[in-house]
Amino acid sequence: MRRKVILFVLLSLLGLLLAACADEGDPGDAVEAYLRAKVEADADELVSLSCRAWEAQAGQEAASFQSVSAELQDMSCERSGEDGDYTLVTCTGLIVAEYRGEERELPLSDTTYRTIEEDGEWRVCGEQ
Repeated sequence: MRRKVILFVLLSLLGLLLAACADEGDPGDAVEAYLRAKVEADADELVSLSCRAWEAQAGQEAASFQSVSAELQDMSCERSGEDGDYTLVTCTGLIVAEYRGEERELPLSDTTYRTIEEDGEWRVCGEQ
């Protein structure tokens, strides 16, 4: 019986260790969520996905999409490097926006996003 208890404790500790070593999230996922909120002009969501230093800019980005019908096409974002404290993320795909009957395609590959971990979450913190 004692061996079963020891084995159970060791397996529990191993599980906790593996959970602690698990992936801490993906900055690419944060940028994808940010871009979805951007085309939906969801200011609250954009701000919640932004670092504190980028919150004001995020609000402006939401406002710029309020009078535009936009959608994302074939979006995929992934970590592409480091810049000091920031993790860089690049994306592929398009934002297709329609304004006053005119459609424009905005390639996501034209922008590199800076992300940072704040409060245990990846957040968008600027563009390059």
